[in-house]
Amino acid sequence: MTTTVLRATSSPAFLALVPHLLECTPRRSLVVVPFDGGRSLGAMRVDLPPQGDDPTEEGVASTVVGMACKVTRTDAVAIAVYTDSPVTSGAGAPHTGLVDAVRARADICGLRIVDALVVGSDGWASYLEPSAGPRPLTEIRDAAFEGLDHDVSGDHLAAARLPAVSADDSRLLEQLLVDVEHALRRSRDRRRLSPARRTAADAVAAEIADPPGLFESTIARPTEQVDMTRIAALAFCLERPALRDVALMQWTGDLATGDAVFRAQTAFRGGEPMPEDLARPLWGEGAKPDPARLRAGLELCRRVASLVGPERRPGALAACAWLAWASGRSTHAAFYADAALAIDGTHGLSEIMRTMLDAGRLPEWVFERSTSPAGRGSSRGSRVR
Repeated sequence: MTTTVLRATSSPAFLALVPHLLECTPRRSLVVVPFDGGRSLGAMRVDLPPQGDDPTEEGVASTVVGMACKVTRTDAVAIAVYTDSPVTSGAGAPHTGLVDAVRARADICGLRIVDALVVGSDGWASYLEPSAGPRPLTEIRDAAFEGLDHDVSGDHLAAARLPAVSADDSRLLEQLLVDVEHALRRSRDRRRLSPARRTAADAVAAEIADPPGLFESTIARPTEQVDMTRIAALAFCLERPALRDVALMQWTGDLATGDAVFRAQTAFRGGEPMPEDLARPLWGEGAKPDPARLRAGLELCRRVASLVGPERRPGALAACAWLAWASGRSTHAAFYADAALAIDGTHGLSEIMRTMLDAGRLPEWVFERSTSPAGRGSSRGSRVR
């Protein structure tokens, strides 16, 4: 994979780069960017706390700086506040208290402040150079980088919203799921199916017979090229926690991992304990997964969640939540977990995800950052002041 190295040599250029680090344009957000020397190590986004709520601001500052400290090699941070408020009012820059709390916590942790900026509805400004006054938003647009291949026009929740699907596809999927349930039970209703529906149900059942094979074949191709037979088989598996967990662990590893977890799940139902090394990734421990596999799995589960009816949706949404969390996208994970719990308030994995998210827990591998697109550049404030 080719990495594009970009140099952010000014504050407007840095603000133009932040959406590409996050793969979205944040709103009502605090963004903290860890640095190793002059190289950014990714970006972390949290919702803005209520302005003037000192205890909450202190808590947010402690959390985000603590997370930055966990990123390998971090020695500095940059701060960017995104607010709907104007920055040109006479009351001073908005959320100054929050930024002061982040700066104080960073100082305690020995982290240098690269820059501290705010983007409002009518301009941008620097917390480090308040006398410079606000600057126009056009400076950020003029500094935008060209040639990057991802769309950052949406806000931090846009990418979490489920894709639109056709009503015909949803009806076909529901029919397949009902028919395969009859086929697997070999119920009287199966014999009442037309030959075409019975053949379609048997094809889905054949995919379900080898869950690891199904999970690997679906992740190996673009989501839009996965046929409805495999989508139905995947939907069937995501409704069942044991099979869903096989998929999640396989997508963090490989086909051999899926086979091992599937065998262990089968033995577990017979009374044998689950091997700890196979369960560790579920809690965010172990080797860093391939981000491309996590993303492909997430897109598959998003498609399933968009196609199935609400009563079948929590399993797919919980899988989306876990895959987003495993990718370091806790905002998206919360979105999916909350959507699942709105349908089933006691859904197991969704409750676990909500508990971990509320505690600010992320997988260990999230903090093993690879080089970001920012490259060996710096913002204006990266010089020692």
